[in-house]
Amino acid sequence: MTVKPLIYGYMRVTDDMADKEVRLIEKQLITFADAEGYCLAIIFHEQGGAMAALDELLCELQRSEAKHVVVASLEQLSDHPLLQSSFLREITVVGGAVLHQTANPWWLTS
Repeated sequence: MTVKPLIYGYMRVTDDMADKEVRLIEKQLITFADAEGYCLAIIFHEQGGAMAALDELLCELQRSEAKHVVVASLEQLSDHPLLQSSFLREITVVGGAVLHQTANPWWLTS
């Protein structure tokens, strides 16, 4: 039996998001992991403007053997391009992980 590599999910949950929208994004992350041959370990949910879940994700990446993270889009990291770039750098450099989007743009996937 082949063991699937672990992947973590990350998403921001804003106050104006309906439960249905949250579940849809979660389903996108689960579907991506399954289709790409990963085992989704957990989805980190960022609440509001805090960065606690991102910090937890980075700690988990450094602690574990998992080196993949999936988001629905870069907007899940931040709406601001400079912050997106900063968070992307944190995940890839500090966390040592590859960041995937469910849409799979070529510059973010391996």
